Amino acid sequence: MKSAFSTQILHARSERRLTQAQVAEAVCISVRWYQKIEKGIALPSSEILLRLILFLQLDVEVFREEVGLRVPVHGGQRGPKRL
Repeated sequence: MKSAFSTQILHARSERRLTQAQVAEAVCISVRWYQKIEKGIALPSSEILLRLILFLQLDVEVFREEVGLRVPVHGGQRGPKRL
């Protein structure tokens, strides 16, 4: 079953006119492993997931519904309080 993540990486890769081999090399995995992730057959490790998000410049907000997160991802930490 294709996940939102696999759909997003396929779209981002296509939009940037990159090959599967180019993305796989950039994130240090085999082409075959990348193909499985992109098809939704396999899930990447947290490290590879982060590499893909950063390399393909994915917006993590689009995954909020899939994981059931109600609080904005980017609204977490604030700077130190000023007196």
